[in-house]
Amino acid sequence: MKLGIFTRTWSGMDLDEIFNQMEIFNLHLTQFKMTCVGQPTIPSRHDESAIKKIEDACKNHNVDIVAISGTFNLVDPNKRRLHENIKNFKILCEIAQRLNVPIITLCTGTKDEENMWKFHPDNNSKEVWSEMSHHLEKLLKYAQKYNIILGIEPETSNVINSAIKAKKLLCHIQSDYLKIIMDGANLFHPGQKAQIKDILEEAFCLLGNDIALVHAKDLAYNEGISYVAAGKGVLDYKTYICLLKKYKYKGPLIMHGLSPDQISDSIKFLKENINAIFKETGN
Repeated sequence: MKLGIFTRTWSGMDLDEIFNQMEIFNLHLTQFKMTCVGQPTIPSRHDESAIKKIEDACKNHNVDIVAISGTFNLVDPNKRRLHENIKNFKILCEIAQRLNVPIITLCTGTKDEENMWKFHPDNNSKEVWSEMSHHLEKLLKYAQKYNIILGIEPETSNVINSAIKAKKLLCHIQSDYLKIIMDGANLFHPGQKAQIKDILEEAFCLLGNDIALVHAKDLAYNEGISYVAAGKGVLDYKTYICLLKKYKYKGPLIMHGLSPDQISDSIKFLKENINAIFKETGN
């Protein structure tokens, strides 16, 4: 089980500088974001120089892009912006195919008008569910055309805010091109600290056979929930990694939600847990 990292861990750096930093930590797998080459997350046009820059940097630094972030608000109250993102998503699929990237990661969105990572009560309505799934089906037409997996991530602030809802969506749409991005830290609501193991086990029971990619960050319970680097919170990583092994996940763990000065500690923490689980249970 190899480790990778999200490119947005570094901000304000040139792509070659980012990949240089990855090499320092012997990290060669990444979830990529087009902002690293000065493009919007969902580009509105093909920029051949930007695409060539990505190709050259991957070759020169021996980096494989395992996923590209395609995050936008899938139920955005700003209809003009929403439809522009849906229309331009085709361009991101074309770029992913060109770069041989198998997965585009998605956000199922929120009805909050100011912050796409803030929960809104309407997220739980039947109308918003229908809107979200309708827009997702439009994106899946692009995904099928370009042979790209779309990965949705259950997140407490979004329409799909639990493993149960994620399973419902998979059953509703039934597409080979729709899979799950598993981020254990994103499964929890306030007041659930004592239920961490049970919630992880339920999530894997429902979604374990449909996981396309796994994130590795952590959560901390204070007055609310905050997200921290892997090993700096209360997520039960022994259970998390045991479940990944049980459900035969073969992809990387993408470190996420950490600062550059936390990378070394997170690598050490994750490797110790991975090695302990595989030694304890056998390869």
